[in-house]
Amino acid sequence: MTFRPANFDPSIDPTADQVRALRDAGPDGPVVMLNLLKFREQANYPAGSPHAPCSGAEAYRRYQTAFVESVGDVSRAEVVWEGKIDRPFIGDASQDWDKCLLVRYPSRQHFLAMMANAAYREALVHRYAGLERTILLQMQG
Repeated sequence: MTFRPANFDPSIDPTADQVRALRDAGPDGPVVMLNLLKFREQANYPAGSPHAPCSGAEAYRRYQTAFVESVGDVSRAEVVWEGKIDRPFIGDASQDWDKCLLVRYPSRQHFLAMMANAAYREALVHRYAGLERTILLQMQG
């Protein structure tokens, strides 16, 4: 990715190797991305940002709205399920998460086209502002 907002956070972005692996060796057919999301208490917008201060969860909602409205035709993504995470049941309790989001794409090419879309890249400022950390798991869909 060549576009990086001032609040870019490489820890919540795919590496070039991960993008290449999805492009070159991902599954054929639909893919579902399982997102585990941990929000910042307060959004981390760059200094001088025109965006009103808000919680990390609200900043992520701004990203999700832009994602659906600005690149829905490109990605053809469908939010299959989303919900608040109450608490870890099995596993490392220190790895708490706030939200789970399942998003289905018709193909990995649709997902990659979304990532390359200029409107999507502009919306990333909200994603970076809102997320403390994330895990994105790719599944056949």
